[in-house]
Order: sequence, then C-alpha cells, then structure tokens
Amino acid sequence: MKKLLLLVMIVPMIGFGQNPNYSEDIAPILYRKCLQCHHNGGIAPLTLETYASVVSNAGMIQHVTSTGEMPPWPPDTLFQHYAYENTLSMNEISTIMDWITNGSPIGDTSLLPPMPTFTNSSLLGTPDLELQIPTYTSTATSNSDDYVCFSIPTGLTQNRKIRAIEVIPGNLQTVHHVLVAIDLFFNNSIVTTSNCMGPQGNMIYGYAPGSSPLIYPIDINNSFGVVLPANSSVTLAMHYPEGSFGQLDSTKVKFYFYPQNTVIREITTDFLIQNFFFTLPANHITQVSESFGPTIQDYSFMSVFPHMHLLGKDLECFAVTSTNDTINLIKINNWDFEWQGFYFFQKFIKIPVGSIIYAKGNYDNTASASNPNPVSVSAGLNTEDEMFIFIFQFLPYQLGDENISIENGSISTNIHEATTIYSLRELLKITTILGQSTKPKPNTPLFYIYDDGTVEKRIIID
Repeated sequence: MKKLLLLVMIVPMIGFGQNPNYSEDIAPILYRKCLQCHHNGGIAPLTLETYASVVSNAGMIQHVTSTGEMPPWPPDTLFQHYAYENTLSMNEISTIMDWITNGSPIGDTSLLPPMPTFTNSSLLGTPDLELQIPTYTSTATSNSDDYVCFSIPTGLTQNRKIRAIEVIPGNLQTVHHVLVAIDLFFNNSIVTTSNCMGPQGNMIYGYAPGSSPLIYPIDINNSFGVVLPANSSVTLAMHYPEGSFGQLDSTKVKFYFYPQNTVIREITTDFLIQNFFFTLPANHITQVSESFGPTIQDYSFMSVFPHMHLLGKDLECFAVTSTNDTINLIKINNWDFEWQGFYFFQKFIKIPVGSIIYAKGNYDNTASASNPNPVSVSAGLNTEDEMFIFIFQFLPYQLGDENISIENGSISTNIHEATTIYSLRELLKITTILGQSTKPKPNTPLFYIYDDGTVEKRIIID
C-alpha cells in the first residue's frame, strides 16, 4: 500500500515543558556533534558512545560545551557562518546543562537514535582515481607531533576535471589532518618529505576527523571543479598527533571525475594573503598584518584557509569594497595549530571589483607551558618558524553565484547514515500532540522538531 505524507504546517519552535533525558535529548546531540572523534577507535582518547561513559564524564562535558572548547570549531560564527559548521547551538548547550543539573536521567532507551557507524570505507562509491601513501609508521613522541608529506604520481595521461574528493584515513586513531594538493612536478615514484607541515603545490582540500567529502557545487547552469593535469602528482601532507608513536597508517585519497566533455567553472586556490617579512621578539605579543588588492574584477569566494604556527594567538580577515562596505571572511579568537583547514562559506561570497582584503593576527611569544624559554622567531617554512597566510578558493563572479549553496549535494560524514543527504537542519525529536516523544507512525498527527527552531506537523497516511 502506498504511503502519503501530509505536511500540515510549519510553526515556530514551541516548548513542551519536558525535562531533558539522555535517550531523547542528549544522545542525538552527541551522535551528531561529538562521536566523529569520541568513538571507540577514534582520534579522541575518550569515548562517549554509551550512557555510562557520558554520565561518568558529565562534569567535563558540561565545562567544555559551555565554554565552546568542544566540539572544536575555530571560526567565530558571530563573525561569519560556514558550511558544515560543527558547533552547538545555545539550545543544545542549554539542554546539556539542564540534563546534568537534573541528575542526568537516561529516559526510555527504546527511543535512542541509531548509533552512527565509523569505518574507513568510502561514502561516495568507486572512485575514478585512488592514490594511497605507503604504509607509514608515526614518529610522533609523547610531546611532539609528526608532519610528513607524500607526493604520489597520478599516472594520468590526460587532464581530468575533479567533481569530488574524499580522504579515507588508514588509521582513524592516528590521522589528525590531511592536506591535499596538486603537485605540478612530475615524479616517477612516491617522494616522502619529513618535517613537512604543508604541501607544495596548489592545495585543494583539507581533511580532519568528521570532515565531509568535498563535492564541488553544481546547479542547473554550472558545474564547479578543479582540473587535475596529466603527468602531475598529488601531495598528501599528513599530521600525526603526539602519542601516536609506532602507529601504522596507509591513508588514501579518492578522486571522482566529471565526464570528459563536461564544461566546468574552475575553482582557483591561491595564497592571496601572505607575509614572510616579520620577526617575533621574545617575551612580546606581536601583531602582523597584510592586505591584498584592490581586486581587478568581481570574484566569487568559496572558502578560506588561514594558517599560522605554534605562536599564533588570534586572527581576523575581511574585505572592504570600493563603496566602503565590509565583508567578513573569517575570525578565529583562539588559534590552535592542531585544528585548521578549509572553511567553506554557506554560499559563494561576492567580492566586488576594487575591494581590498585585509588580515591581521597576533602572536604570543611570551613564556608559557608550551613555550617556557621564548626566543626570537622569524617567518619561515619550518614548524619552529612562523607563518601568516590566508589561502582562498575562488573564481570569477557570475550573476547569481551568491545564491548557490556550497553544501548542496554533499554527503555527510560519520554523523548520519552513509546515504543521508546533508541538510541545513537536523531533526531533534518527534512528539505526539501532547508532547510525548515517539517514533514515526502512520495515521497519527505528529510534530517533527528541528534544530533551526521550526516544527512540522505531519500525518503519514497508510
């Protein structure tokens, strides 16, 4: 028998006056926002897959969620919003606080959401090109990280147009992040470079635990992507965190190509902001700034990748148009070298002709636990040097670009089932008209409550 869904209305979020419990209120938050790192075998040392483990760490969870320390999302979302934001809403934080204050009740365990699954398997199916680093043993120690780059020949005899990129970590406990770049220099074999904190060439993607595969936007009029040239190599810059000494890894990167005759609008990746002419004196906090522009044409910006090293404290980047309008691009209030990557705007951002992009950042070279004996530090390529860089992904603007969502068509990673299409809102719970939590059932009016503050009243007629 066919089922008919009647969507009766969409109304603002209403309160049902229930005290939060683990099964219906807390587990959905943890499954969506925390388990991609805090699962058995994940990058985090603490697992949060069971009620017992969550309750035993309730005090810690209360602290790190209320302060914004977890989940890790460096950009300030009051300054600019991004696609794939892994942040907690004020309602989610309040729910966690109320649950802990009220004694952390477990609730009806039959209403627990499905447990996410975490594997090293692809979400996008069979790739057109798969490249893998040689099996590598981390040399990170108990107090130092390991950074190493692998430049891998593609073997391509003709140019191909990339429509999607997916990184499959070989060891979920060991791979902290991966930076993917196109190396235009031909290599006959894999080249390994130690103490390499960033790849040479055109960076096109960054992976961290929980990252979604990059599926370039596409709409009825446009296909976006990047050309992978013939006879090129792909560099994977690997970061293995402290404590991973002796762990083995064999990370892969998978490429999915457009049909050969597809016309694409190519995304450019470029270091628009960079300053290599500064010195940070010992026992000082120093501000570094740089600018780019004015721009010679209208551009559509897709993402931004800010980069500092170990002394970075905070940073900010924005554009000022020729009419003196300000366009916020990124602000990070507490820089953490171990959490960095590309941040994709929710939609393409138009940067009009004549705009100037400004950036500033502070570096703390005073004495601290991580820097007990400060010395003068200059700009340079090594980890013990410093950098001030903002990488942007962009292309020439066309009318309507600012209405194209970066997230459209993307598949979520490690948060939902593999076949779930990423949505801009999440279903929090389903309730009866009396506010009682329930599962979907036919021929009954039910309220579907979402995290964007809306409620849908639905009737599934069977």
